[in-house]
Amino acid sequence: MSNGKRFVDNGDGTVTDNEMGLMWKQTDSYQDTSKWCNWFTSLDYIRELGLKKFAGYVDWRMPTLEEAEELYDEDTFILDMDRLEIYIDPCFSPGGGFTTWTSDERPHGTAAVFYYRYGHANLNHKEDIVKDSVRAVRDIEKDG
Repeated sequence: MSNGKRFVDNGDGTVTDNEMGLMWKQTDSYQDTSKWCNWFTSLDYIRELGLKKFAGYVDWRMPTLEEAEELYDEDTFILDMDRLEIYIDPCFSPGGGFTTWTSDERPHGTAAVFYYRYGHANLNHKEDIVKDSVRAVRDIEKDG
C-alpha cells in the first residue's frame, strides 16, 4: 500500500481507499446538489456522474452496505452540514450529509441507509425523501 495510508486524497475530487480497493467521490450528493435524495434520485445522481465522466470515470455506483460501513471510523471525524460529527476520514469534504443510501435493497420497497453519525444502518422506504444523501463509489481496477 502506498505510504501505508488507508485513505488518500487524489486531488481530483476523489478519495482512494487502499484497503478496500475503492475510489469514493470526495463530496456527497447533498454537497453537490444542496438537496436530500431518496433511493431513486440517488441512482439518478450517480448515473449523472457517470454520464459526465466525473474525474474521468463512467463506472460510479451506489455503495453496498458493507462498503458504506467500512468508511465508518469512530477514531476520526469531519463535520456534516449541521456541524455535527460524522465518523469518516478527513480526506472527505466536510459539510455534507450524515448518511448514504446503499445498493442493498430489502423487502417492502426499502433499502439500507448507513448513518455516519451513529455507526449503524437503518431501512428507509426508497420513495421517502428524509435527510438522506448518497456517496458515490467505484472499484479500482487492479493492474496486472
